[in-house]
Amino acid sequence: MIKVLLLLAGGAIGTVLRFGVSTWVQRSLLYSFPFGILSVNVIGSFLIGFCWSIAEYTSLSANARIFLFTGLFGGFTTFSSFALDTMTLMKTGEYKLAFLNILASNILGLVAVFLGLFLGKNVMNLIK
Repeated sequence: MIKVLLLLAGGAIGTVLRFGVSTWVQRSLLYSFPFGILSVNVIGSFLIGFCWSIAEYTSLSANARIFLFTGLFGGFTTFSSFALDTMTLMKTGEYKLAFLNILASNILGLVAVFLGLFLGKNVMNLIK
């Protein structure tokens, strides 16, 4: 039961953060390209990589991992919104922007996880 509560809490926090960050970014840039969701997915990917590397060096409990990785980051990043934004671009005939969104979200997301892992490992090595 505690795992379910941790998932609910992490997911709720992540969802509110996703809405706030993506809305702020999208309104700040004023473009039809979905920079808001792209930024959330890249930031979330980086944070997942960073926290993952720290979790490998510390004795982060299973409950903390569930809260962070599945709850918080699962609620914060969302590829369902990415898919919806991409399909919206396609429906309006913005095929180049849709393709750009697919490439950018996937490539930048993977690069961000890699950078997060790399930075996290280096931070942990400095602390030791």
